[in-house]
Order: sequence, then C-alpha cells, then structure tokens
Amino acid sequence: MTSRHVFLSACLGLTLIAVACQSDDLFTTTPPPYAGSGMFARYVSFGNSITAGIQSFGLSDSTQVVAYPVLLARAMGTPFNYPSLNNPGCPPPITNIFTSPPTRVGGLPDTFCALRKNVPTLLNNVAFPGASVLELLNTNYGPPQPPAAATDAYKLFLLGGRTELQRAREVLPTFVTVWIGNNDVLGAILDTGDAGQAADITPPATFATQYNALMDSIDSFGSVQGGALLGVVQATGAPYVSRGGAYAAASLAIPTMTVLPNCLAFQALTATDTAFVEVPFHYGAPIVAKAAAGIPDTLDCSNYHVISVPEAVNMISTVAQYNATIQAAATARNWLFVDPNPLLRTLAQAGAIRPFPAFPPDPNSTTAPFGTAVSRDGVHPSTSTQKLVAQSLQQAINAFYHSAIPAIP
Repeated sequence: MTSRHVFLSACLGLTLIAVACQSDDLFTTTPPPYAGSGMFARYVSFGNSITAGIQSFGLSDSTQVVAYPVLLARAMGTPFNYPSLNNPGCPPPITNIFTSPPTRVGGLPDTFCALRKNVPTLLNNVAFPGASVLELLNTNYGPPQPPAAATDAYKLFLLGGRTELQRAREVLPTFVTVWIGNNDVLGAILDTGDAGQAADITPPATFATQYNALMDSIDSFGSVQGGALLGVVQATGAPYVSRGGAYAAASLAIPTMTVLPNCLAFQALTATDTAFVEVPFHYGAPIVAKAAAGIPDTLDCSNYHVISVPEAVNMISTVAQYNATIQAAATARNWLFVDPNPLLRTLAQAGAIRPFPAFPPDPNSTTAPFGTAVSRDGVHPSTSTQKLVAQSLQQAINAFYHSAIPAIP
C-alpha cells in the first residue's frame, strides 16, 4: 500500500503538466423538465472510496463511471465532473485475491498507476479514497490535523492537494450527498497488527464535533438547497471479516484445519445486531489455504489478529452513535437521512453477500469471492450494488423532496 501511494505522489506533478485543464461551465445549464429539477442544478458528492468508485482495491475510469453519484447525476440530468483515471487504473483492480500478491488487471503490480484521463476545472465528485470526516474539513480546522496516511496521495492526485470542502465550494452546489464516516471505523477490521483495537476508531464524541463542523462548513456555502446524508456502514458486516463460527463450519470439510472453541463466542445486542468473534480475511485466509493444502493449522481466536466480542460490541455501538449524529444533522436542516445498513442486510439475507469467502477451488473464488454484491476486496460494493445505492437514493430523494428525478434503469 505505502509504495503504491508514494508512486502516486510522484506521478502527480507530471500529470498536471501533461494534461491541459478543461474550462467546464456548470453554471449555465437549463434545468431539465421534471418536478424539482432546479434543486439539482449543481450536485456535489462528498465521500471516500465508495463514492470515488473504488472496486477490488483499484480505481479507474471503468469503476468511477459506475459509482452511485455518477448514476444519480445522470438521472438528475445535471452536469457532473469527476477526476477520471485512465484504465487499467491507479492501481488496477484485483482480479484474484487468493494469489500472493493478489493478481490485478493486466497482471500489473499494485505500484502501477495510470495517469489522469482529464483534469476538469471544476469537480462534482470530490470524494477521495481513505478520507475520514476530519480530512474533509478545511486545512485550518485543527488542531488536530489528520495524521499522515498512505491514501493521502489520492487527495493530491484527485483533488490537487485541496480538501473536499475547498473543491466543492468552487461549484457552489445546490444539492449535496455526504457519505462519510466509514473510514473512522473501517481501519479496525483492516489492521493487520491488532484488529479491532480502539485506537483505529474515532471516538463518537470526536466524530460528532468533526461531523457538525463539516456540516457547518457546507452551510456556509450559502448555495445548498437540500441534501442527503448517508449513514455509516456497520464494519463488522463487511464480508472481509467472517464470524469464527463460519470458519468452524468450513473446517468440517478440511480435516487438517482446527478451529478452537474461543472462535464461537457471541453476544446478542438487539433484535437485529449480534456481536460475534470476527476473523479478518488477511488472518483467516492463509490458515484455510495451508490446511486445504494438507498442512495442519489452527485458528485460535484468543489473539490480537481477530476481533473479539468486546471489540465487536464497541464497533457496533460506535457506528450506531455515528449514525445518530448524522441523522440529527439531517433533521436539523430538514435534509434526507439514509441508513445504508438495511439494504446491506437485505443483500446478505439474499445470499449476495457471503458470510464466508469462496475459497479455491470454488469457481466463485475469482469472480465473486465475497458475493455478487461486493467487489473482490470484501469491502467495496460491486457495480450492481453501486447501482442499487443510486436507485435507493433516487427514490428516497423523490419521496422526501417531492421531486421527480427519472428512474435509474
């Protein structure tokens, strides 16, 4: 990850010199003839990797063009610029996550970066991968300032080193969507050193202060007529982590794999939420692969590589508090709040999100190892789910604002 993003930073200066800026004009279009269209004259989407369009830990124009804000803007009939990356991407998306290292489009390494396809003068999709709430704020917000991160290179590469707020202000949006906060908790499942630790999670009180400062900054534009605020996804529901019990069930077909009883612990929280021991893919997959090759191995859930039940309880509770903050911010402005978790639970119940990855030789291991609703990284939505998000937003916006944005086919 680090070497890839160092490479991205090195490419930035060359790209900005090589590609001429376009003089896109978002301020002269005539609203399309449907009810409420004037509100959507200039739409800006704030967010992180999902909004930017990452799939399978890769970003390219092929994935950017099917991201939910692009589909939504197309239905709105409003101009919409995004910082397009040449195919096969920066880096290219993963095609097989079970090889070491994972195989990517074109057989290219994760240090490969195709250059920017265009550099619009104004951007409507200002999202960049890795963004936390703090990173959306103006650079003079601190202290604290966001700590350095490998994905900071995306901010340089996509936004020219400016914040999302700074780029959005240039557009003077009339409507916004804001889907931010996932990265304030997601690091806890991706941490290869100590998964689930509280240090990877933004405390709810801090999140509330930062999110409200973000919303106050958007208010200060003076142009926004409405918006949709999306809640944070429950990270423990991402198929990148699987319940210890799922590994225990799989071990029945792998005689050389042992799963200790400590992997089966759980704690019921509500009618819809239960905290389980969660095993991150980066820890569980090598154990499965080794055992499947006939070499005995044991999954022990008493160590820091897994997410314990208390850590899972903390993550679930934290996200619930995040979403209460977001919903309150929407209510205070008479804006729409959308909780994405019911949609994701529906997809999981339908089998489109797998509770346990499809390991080789399962034919799904390369095409959809985490289910058809999730891309090959177990974290980011697939093309079909991006479309479902766009359709859900179109319907919810119309119902809330009494508009008539055309359907997304």
